[in-house]
Amino acid sequence: MNGHEIQHLSALLASGFCPDGMGRLSPLLHGLAHRTESGLGWVAGRYLLDTRQALQDNGEAVAALLATDKDLRRPWVRILAARAREAGRLDDPSVLIQLVTRLGEAAAWVEGGLKGADLAATSLGELERELLGVGAEQASAVPKLTRIMRAAARLVAQRGDALATLPEVDRSGARPDRNWCPGRLLSVPGRHADEAYLLVDTSDRGSDADSLEWVLAHPWAFLLAAVIYAQYSWAAESRGGLLLELPAGQAPQLPQEVRVLVAGPDGDELLCGSLGELVTRALDRLQIGLFPHSPEPGELNSRLAPIIESLLRRKVWRYRETLSGQQGIFDIHPDFADACYRIAGARSFGRHGRAVWQAIRIQAEQWRAERYRPPARMATQ
Repeated sequence: MNGHEIQHLSALLASGFCPDGMGRLSPLLHGLAHRTESGLGWVAGRYLLDTRQALQDNGEAVAALLATDKDLRRPWVRILAARAREAGRLDDPSVLIQLVTRLGEAAAWVEGGLKGADLAATSLGELERELLGVGAEQASAVPKLTRIMRAAARLVAQRGDALATLPEVDRSGARPDRNWCPGRLLSVPGRHADEAYLLVDTSDRGSDADSLEWVLAHPWAFLLAAVIYAQYSWAAESRGGLLLELPAGQAPQLPQEVRVLVAGPDGDELLCGSLGELVTRALDRLQIGLFPHSPEPGELNSRLAPIIESLLRRKVWRYRETLSGQQGIFDIHPDFADACYRIAGARSFGRHGRAVWQAIRIQAEQWRAERYRPPARMATQ
């Protein structure tokens, strides 16, 4: 494993994509990352990103990927086995118990390495200092190696068939079916990521475009436009619906939260949660992950605020005051509704974007079903 390949693995975790025209990273990334359609690189898979969250930094995550190769992990297993043997000689058995517990699924690897256990420095000293900040033989490396081995064991267990290949993102957004495909990653608003293969918002792109072109070119704007498109088409059926409500005390231009209410066929509304929770559920259904990780609902709702402000300013969303004593609501702006039913809009939303807004509606209906509790019947006399 040379320095360039280590850099590429680091880039994969930092930006979601790494080049690999020769396929040298395939033994490590097969089943954990998506090969690009061109065959020239990799896009991080969701399980790999989830595993990264259990580690302290990208250096540990790169080490965990390396440790999925039995030859590369052998010297680290040897050292951990020596540490386990040391712990077993102590009067306090809890030290060994804690080590085995923290190793999790990797404990079997360490047990298998007891015959060759020793604390000699490995031949990977330079790599260890780069990724871990210390040589693996040092006592301070034990917590790091333990986390790395546990993560590596989970990655090995998860690795199966090759993940689906991913096409390059169409930056115009005119083909949502190509962009919003299973395995794609959507960068959390405000986070840096690769723009060739990840869906990423850039605030300066398409500033002079009309509202439809701007929405299509900005993934988060498209996703939130798909929410009100689903709301609009659902309302036309007069059988239930979706309500986006502004909580009291918040400004509609930069709401820190938008509440989601889902109405049943009889029109009764049920508060289900927040907009951030709804879009996260829809993305899960679409098999699209958030990069670098899925934030807590409160954080995601806050990150959506400036996007909502742009949607209001560009007349994609509309805010309306309701009856006295009730909260204001968001819905589709009439100008954008008209644009969605012209040729370009019907093609982008009605045909190519159908899977996105249908996922939003399906998840809203399921959400309501999960939370709905029918009223108790009155006991008969």
